[in-house]
Amino acid sequence: MIEPELNSQKSKYNIGQLVNEPDLHMPLVDVIRTRRTVRRYQDKLIPHDKLEMLLRLSTHAPSACNRRGWRFIIIEDQKSLDWLYKKGGAAFIPKVRQAVLVCYFGHTDNMEWRDVEQSASTAISYFQLLAHAEGIGSCWICHLPPKREVRRFFKIPSNYTPIALLTVGYYIEDMNVTERRVDSEELVTMDYWKFSHAPDKDTVGFKLFLKRTLRKLYYLFPKREWLRELTHKFEKKFHNHD
Repeated sequence: MIEPELNSQKSKYNIGQLVNEPDLHMPLVDVIRTRRTVRRYQDKLIPHDKLEMLLRLSTHAPSACNRRGWRFIIIEDQKSLDWLYKKGGAAFIPKVRQAVLVCYFGHTDNMEWRDVEQSASTAISYFQLLAHAEGIGSCWICHLPPKREVRRFFKIPSNYTPIALLTVGYYIEDMNVTERRVDSEELVTMDYWKFSHAPDKDTVGFKLFLKRTLRKLYYLFPKREWLRELTHKFEKKFHNHD
């Protein structure tokens, strides 16, 4: 049963065995509980046939109207990774050797619920779990240059939308992963919204508005690579995993 596992008092999980003993058939609950985002990887590349296998398996995910509009671009060219960083992408992108740019067929009439992004995201989640079981770490990145620039640089046709970048690579060390305490969070109510500790939008509204405005102005600047050394200092940094 899953419920006793969710109420476990363990604080750490040793998943280092996946580095040398990957197991695509490990229990799904273990995969979900131990997967974490990682931003540093081994230097060796993931073989293309293995990466393609995992990507194909990930398309067993659901998609709106069963449209199945996924397309994946494997990126290994260092110049392309450097371009993503210089144009405003996440700070650690130049340090990785492989990434996957996830795209999705963009023709939809359901703009209100953004089913293109939803459908693309299901496969991304599946891929991260499958990759983790194979001893492969990943990071889901939305901190990227404007979509119009990404589309132009990677020659993506106008009827497909770039959704996110996944950096990928083999785990580099025996990781002790701190447990997420999901059992103590207020996550579920019945029938309608009855949460007692939701953030008050008045307390975060101005700060969020300011950040959005600064981000918009930054990405409007055509030569933002000139500012990259400065903006890098203010970018949020992460540890090896979260």
